[in-house]
Amino acid sequence: MNDLLSEKYHEYKKNYSNLKEWLADSAIEEFWGVGTIPAYSLEPYSSELQGNTPGKILGKKKYSPAKNRQKLFLDSNGDIIGEIRYSKFIERKNDWIVYRSFYLRSENEVIGLIFGSALENKDDAILNKIILVELDGGIIKKSYSHSYDNKKSERSYIYNDNIITNIEERVWLNKYVEHFYSIEKIEPLKIVEKVQSEVIPIYPE
Repeated sequence: MNDLLSEKYHEYKKNYSNLKEWLADSAIEEFWGVGTIPAYSLEPYSSELQGNTPGKILGKKKYSPAKNRQKLFLDSNGDIIGEIRYSKFIERKNDWIVYRSFYLRSENEVIGLIFGSALENKDDAILNKIILVELDGGIIKKSYSHSYDNKKSERSYIYNDNIITNIEERVWLNKYVEHFYSIEKIEPLKIVEKVQSEVIPIYPE
């Protein structure tokens, strides 16, 4: 899978302008979110595993771009296929610095393309990360990622009655690391990491 993701990373990193056109042609509806941390993440609990609280969904009411707002795009199936995160308005350029993500969906997988910053009307963003999630009946079973700095990760999601109870993570960068997370409570959310005999709070920290 690491080799496949590396190939796809190099395939998609030059397709930013084409992806923008694809999203404009494919999206039929939009809604908004807000927060310093994005409201939506392709990988379950991705923000919380970093100790962060995701932003909030504002809904389908029409909003204007503002700092830390996100505009999300839906396809005809009601699935999220793209996102624009508004970061900062540059007066002298009369344009926003934005971060764009694209989600290419098929029956058994989703490919997430997470680009770095660029002016909203420019096409020079760098692909920061590619994510591939495997689906089984619409449920995410595994996710894989490959970043521009050659960091790779793999997550397995363990369910009980269709609710995630554990996440196993493997990371390759300068060294190989494993993490074993337990979702102890949903309301309010509580995530811990088990390291040998020690239990470390992850969310909330």
